[in-house]
Amino acid sequence: MTAAAVRRAPATLHFGQVELDLLATHAGVPMPFPLRVPSFGRIAGEREVLLATAGHTLQLRGLADEDGPVGAAAELVTALREHRGTVDVVLEDESGTTAVVAIVYRSWALVCVQPLDGDATRPVRIHRVPADALTDALLDLVPAVPPARTMPITLPEHAVVTAHQVVAEVEDDQEKERRLRQLVRDCGGDPDALDQLAGLLSTPTGRRQVGATRRGARESARAGAELSWLDGPRGRVRVVPAKHGWVSINPMRQNDVRFAVEELARTARAPR
Repeated sequence: MTAAAVRRAPATLHFGQVELDLLATHAGVPMPFPLRVPSFGRIAGEREVLLATAGHTLQLRGLADEDGPVGAAAELVTALREHRGTVDVVLEDESGTTAVVAIVYRSWALVCVQPLDGDATRPVRIHRVPADALTDALLDLVPAVPPARTMPITLPEHAVVTAHQVVAEVEDDQEKERRLRQLVRDCGGDPDALDQLAGLLSTPTGRRQVGATRRGARESARAGAELSWLDGPRGRVRVVPAKHGWVSINPMRQNDVRFAVEELARTARAPR
């Protein structure tokens, strides 16, 4: 294998959430969705102390001097100020939920990864990639799961949306099944489709979604076609709206994920 065939992993830096709060404040732009970086300090004096401490920590790490951020910290400030779009990914599995956002600016993208566990001391991982390599950088974070081997399953959209409410307070599994089957029947669907769905997703192993945002002159807005899917023991499926109030559950291939991510990355990269 030649050196050109080996994709070198980009250097990753870890930023504390207070450091990110300081840098976002300096940039005048908040950290983008789906990252959760709070505004630290309950009162003005406390906030000043916390941000001053974060600034000192950045200086000790060689990421700031007396004039402000330098190096990778300055790059993040530039990305926040100049970015024209973002691609966001939310990955949920048995270990928890992870938020990912790619901030696209100039010819680069900063990929930020944050576990959403409510721990304000947990750092956010950030690395830079060429903007035209963004699709691969994001797919590296998405587990590859084969498509489920099933024919498309069609259910009434109202039944899918209200199913949780119908069984929320029911503890008996047989009663849950009876109510769900009745719900599907009342909405004009085939209750036997639930058996197919239960076989596919008896114990879901992952829930993923990806979308994009374009930054305008005054505010940001969602752009492109968002995508969400579910992983289970028998493979990956996508739930998509069908016509006239129905939804369809279809097998989802890795190439489908790649195509969707590439389209969203292209949307985020487009010139302003």
